[in-house]
Amino acid sequence: MIARVLIAVSLASPAIAQTPVSRPTPTRPSATRLDGVMTPDQHTASPLASRPAQAQPAVQSPAPLDMDARRAAAARLLVASRFRERQAVTIQEGLRAAELEVADECLQRAIDGRNLQTCRAIANPSEAMRARLAESVSAILDEVIAASQSVYARRFTVAEMDEITRFFRTPVGQRYGDLYPQIISDVQGRKRAILRRYLTKAAAETADQKAPS
Repeated sequence: MIARVLIAVSLASPAIAQTPVSRPTPTRPSATRLDGVMTPDQHTASPLASRPAQAQPAVQSPAPLDMDARRAAAARLLVASRFRERQAVTIQEGLRAAELEVADECLQRAIDGRNLQTCRAIANPSEAMRARLAESVSAILDEVIAASQSVYARRFTVAEMDEITRFFRTPVGQRYGDLYPQIISDVQGRKRAILRRYLTKAAAETADQKAPS
């Protein structure tokens, strides 16, 4: 957990800061106030003048993150939220998204005249390739879980993740976890429809407009 250290710095007046101190100032008896006016003895006996200037305290660095404890808390959270099961359901959708990203890279490869053998294999996957991917699902999920633990550990404290874990262990939290993939899918589908509508509307309304010369 990140320790937040607040350091109070006392600033002496320029006149006092510039006065060299050759020997400790002798202690004077306490003076009295006459008619509400400070006597010279009181000025001399001020706390800043009666003791040598002390060095400023060093600024303390934040304590290092206890990443092991955070990753352990993240692991508990992911188990309680059934994260692995939800990721397994969406793995095919993730593969399709990866194929689209690779397709963009392949287009650039074609433009640059580079080797397209991998691109052709992805565009027309063989049975052997599909079988290899099916065998890799468990390893893929293991890496996704490990990466997710690191992401949660950087974003949340142990106490925060434990609180989220307690939520996912409640009936409402379990229902939220069950419905989350469907909710996200519905939201993304509606967002794409809204974006398409605005995109086609903007294109239709500006199609006849000439570019400025």
